[in-house]
Amino acid sequence: MSEKFTLSLEPRLVLGKKVKRLRRSGILPATVYGKGVEPIAVQVDARSFQAIYRRAGRTSLIELHIAGRPPLTAFIHALQRHPVTRNIIHADFRAVDLREEVEVAIPIHIEGKSPLVESGEAVLNQALSAVEIRALPTAIPAHITVDVSMLDSFDKSIHARDLTLPPGVTLVTPGDELVVGLAHTRAAESEEEEAAAETPAEPELVRERRESKEEEEE
Repeated sequence: MSEKFTLSLEPRLVLGKKVKRLRRSGILPATVYGKGVEPIAVQVDARSFQAIYRRAGRTSLIELHIAGRPPLTAFIHALQRHPVTRNIIHADFRAVDLREEVEVAIPIHIEGKSPLVESGEAVLNQALSAVEIRALPTAIPAHITVDVSMLDSFDKSIHARDLTLPPGVTLVTPGDELVVGLAHTRAAESEEEEAAAETPAEPELVRERRESKEEEEE
């Protein structure tokens, strides 16, 4: 059974540029919205939010308790960060109906080792870090695992259609989207170039003379 997360929020009266004073006092401004839910300006203790975010990420359901309102079930949908410090300065919660499917982006976790990467002949080329899926909120996985140990030749790759999804989860990302493949390392490319350089091409003039001589003999 997945872990249950709860977070207490308070209605927020401070809006606009004035929210800077909230952040200075350790309060994170946030907004709750979703289908059938009018946007609600809220605020939450920044440390409490960080603790929940580290464990729940963006794919686990959180029960929100807002003073004066019935509990809402939501995901952490989006974060705004400071351009310099990268600290979280605003959060968006997306309230959901547990009986209705939603579309969300699920992170991709790489596991296993490609033999060609291990030998130094190749490097992994991860084209997608997440895929879009559709499922009931309670069926959404924390991540999708991709095993790259089967990538033992350069003509093999893993596309979205190859992913193994849990029951009740439907892929939304186009199936032909590349998830991960292999690329030659610079060392391997250099060896191929050196090998090609060591095989001199026959000079055009020599070929022409040879062809002319053969024609005369005929």
